[in-house]
Amino acid sequence: MADTDHRNRIVFLGAGRVGKTAILKRFLFNTFGPDYKETVEDLYARDYNIRGTLIKIDLLDTAGNLTFPAMRRLSITTAHAFVLVYSITSAESFTEVTKLWTQIQEERPNWKTLPCVIVGTMMDLENARQVEKFDTLNWIYSNNFPGAFVEVSAKEDENVEDIFRLLLSQSRGEGRHAGPLSHVLSTRRRSANSLDESEPEKSEEWDSDAKNFNRSRSLVRRGSKPKMKRTHKRGKNDCRLS
Repeated sequence: MADTDHRNRIVFLGAGRVGKTAILKRFLFNTFGPDYKETVEDLYARDYNIRGTLIKIDLLDTAGNLTFPAMRRLSITTAHAFVLVYSITSAESFTEVTKLWTQIQEERPNWKTLPCVIVGTMMDLENARQVEKFDTLNWIYSNNFPGAFVEVSAKEDENVEDIFRLLLSQSRGEGRHAGPLSHVLSTRRRSANSLDESEPEKSEEWDSDAKNFNRSRSLVRRGSKPKMKRTHKRGKNDCRLS
């Protein structure tokens, strides 16, 4: 009989108009719409039967404004993992991410073990950039942030799946929900409503990525503080540091 006790909630937080919904729709449905519609709170629930165990993954898309502080507090206290989103075209949205991380630390005593990825969106709008990669890396270093960082473009479908790779790399072997989360997030989407568990080659590739990520994290911790430097060169796989 399937065990229905496992529930895993990944909460997307950030200011309004930064692209939280766009990321989720790109990942789940492989679609992108340029029109903006304010989110109050949307829950994308997915059920997976993994080796006879029914696992429910909740992807929570939260409001970008502070009209509902109680809802935000509830989403923080019930999350198993976080995705903190800002736009590289808005310095204010990055400030909001730093405030959210402070709130997570205040609300969750186990914040050091919770998988968390900081995501800079709209990397296709490089000419309008206000937040440099090194600004984010400096903040990560200065605040001893234990999670990961990646820049993405939902419009161009660039690095979106890396968000979930990085969540996986943090969830392996840690916490009571790590097992189910690891099984589900270690696979790529096959269709709009499922994640295919039958891609061993991709799973091996993601295992390698996780090891490389952990090595990179150690190097950042041991190295000197990143220097502030502007660069216009951008590759598909850059910024996957924590």
